[in-house]
This record gives sequence, C-alpha cells and structure tokens, in this order.
Amino acid sequence: MSESGGMPLQHHGPQKVRRRRVLLCLAFTALALLLVAAAAAIALLAVLRPRDPVTELLSVNATGVLPRVVPLPTISVQLNVTFLLVVRVRNPNPAAFRHGPAATSLYYRGAAVGYGEVPAGTVPSRGAATVRMNMTVQADRVVAAAGIGGLVADVLAGEMEFEARTEVPGTVTLLELVKRGVEARSVCRVVIGVADVNVRRQECHNEAKL
Repeated sequence: MSESGGMPLQHHGPQKVRRRRVLLCLAFTALALLLVAAAAAIALLAVLRPRDPVTELLSVNATGVLPRVVPLPTISVQLNVTFLLVVRVRNPNPAAFRHGPAATSLYYRGAAVGYGEVPAGTVPSRGAATVRMNMTVQADRVVAAAGIGGLVADVLAGEMEFEARTEVPGTVTLLELVKRGVEARSVCRVVIGVADVNVRRQECHNEAKL
C-alpha cells in the first residue's frame, strides 16, 4: 500500500544546472574582460614608453695648423686648430623631444682641450634635427695633457687622436601623461693628420640614458 498524505518530492537538478551555467558564463566573461584590459594596458604602455633618442656624428672638419714645436729661444708650441662638428639627433618617439643646450667636449690623451655648445631646441616627433658646433683647441691644455715629449711623438708619427663627447639632455612627454627625462650621448674618436689637418679615421658609439 502506498502512503497517502506524504509531501511531494522536489526536483532541484535542472535549477542547479542552470545556476552553474550562469556562474560559468559570468566567470568566463570576467576573465575575458580581464584579458582584454591587460592587453590594452600592455599596448598602452608600449605606446607610451619613451624610446631613446640617438645622436650621430655626421662629419668632422678641422681647420688651422696642428702643433709646431719651436725650440728657440725657449721651447714653445704653436697650435691653432678649430673643429667643426655636425651632429644629428634622431627622435623615434611619437612626441617631440625638447632638449636643453647640446654640448660637445673635446679630449686629447684623456684631458679636455675644447668645448662647444648649441642652444636648446626641439626635435619633432619621429624626426631629426642637425646641430653644428665649432670648437677651438686650446694649445696650453694640449701641451699639459701630453707633455712636450708626448706631443712631439704624435707630431713625428704624423697623427693626433682626439675624442669628442656629445651630450643632448632633454625630455619626452607622451599624451601629456608620461614625461621622461632622456640624455642622448655619443662618443667619437677622431684621428687627424698633422700635415694636412684632415680627418683620417673616425669611430663613434651612441647611447642614451633614461
């Protein structure tokens, strides 16, 4: 005999399945939104990350007279040389690179013997600017750096090696959100012939400091 008056049986299976499906859909939707947000953030950071400006020494010219050692009545050195450097600054960023005064220091045997500077300026977005600077070599510093013996040795060898270090400090601002200070640098070794005051060899290395 079956029992009458008992409570009817309730079936919760379909409701649990539907609830589980809704929760899974919500979880997948949230995960997809997080992935899209992460991808957008990575892309934005890639766009907003400032790239390093690059300096290039395009040419070096020297005019004047390289050292002549006069032994009488006392040993003296006659030297009158001016360097003309042409430097190009390339800006790979999608925003202008505003730089302060660009400076180049000239070294001989590790000692500073000349200095040149050009005014502040702006390199356009993904563009380039060319700066020119004149530097007069200071004879007394050349003698102090090498000594009479070292200078005479270079003169007899027919070549003098100089090092030009260029620094271009500035800032890059992207979308008015990211502002970074950047300093583009180049170091060039230049070998000058004593007899003709012509550039015989040059080698340059470029770098940037964020």
